[in-house]
Amino acid sequence: MSGHPRTHVRPGQPLPTDTPGHDDGQASGQCPPWCTIADHRPDDDHHEGVSIAFVGPGDDTGYFDDGEPYEVLWAALASRGDGPPHIYFDTQGQATGAHLDLAQTDALLADLHQYTARLQQMRNRLAEILKEQP
Repeated sequence: MSGHPRTHVRPGQPLPTDTPGHDDGQASGQCPPWCTIADHRPDDDHHEGVSIAFVGPGDDTGYFDDGEPYEVLWAALASRGDGPPHIYFDTQGQATGAHLDLAQTDALLADLHQYTARLQQMRNRLAEILKEQP
């Protein structure tokens, strides 16, 4: 994960738009229109767009990240060299993520939709349990 702008996903918040590409004059040549890296090193052919992050709740024990919220999911458009663009998807900021093509991204989205549906069911069950308590 590089040091350019990140967007934390919040309900109802629109996603940022890509900023125009730039010709950095370096070895990487012309950046694609979706690249938001302001300056490339001469030996760097990496391109990356605006990233998004889902920030999970902090650890209530205070032992993990001093109890502060942290990025659980992180993604950005990216490419290297002459390779095709992909979505770089990382979990818990470990920088060990996957390079997803369109089909892999569709599969991930299906899994995330299933996860949120099950989380909604769990939330509804919690509400029932709490309602039943005296």
